[in-house]
Amino acid sequence: MNNPGVHYMFSGRFDSAYLSELYANDIDTAQEIFESSINHIAIELNIAMSRFNSGDLEALRRVFHKMKPLFGYVGLPMLHDYVQRFEQRCSDVKHIEELRKEYEDIISVIGDTLDMLRQELYRMKSFNNARVS
Repeated sequence: MNNPGVHYMFSGRFDSAYLSELYANDIDTAQEIFESSINHIAIELNIAMSRFNSGDLEALRRVFHKMKPLFGYVGLPMLHDYVQRFEQRCSDVKHIEELRKEYEDIISVIGDTLDMLRQELYRMKSFNNARVS
């Protein structure tokens, strides 16, 4: 049975105040957005790897530009800012090898973030399933 008095609490790793305002405790919508964002981030991450390996700085920058807003939708503004800084670095350097360490770091961080997002999505699904039972 759906109990409107029960509110979902996002994990402490997320900007809970922002997400609560953004989704107004509509966890069904939040779940859909998280799921969609996870899928898009995973796809863009694979494209980023391909663009880096091909040495195409501008294409790499565009991938991160496209990925950047997804972190806002899931309450991770610090990651949004991190991606924005990397995107700018792609414009600032002349050769892709200058970015290797930063690229490896951001790929690792985003991979870890995907794991964290999947865990939160699982929590939301469990919450939604219990709420309607």
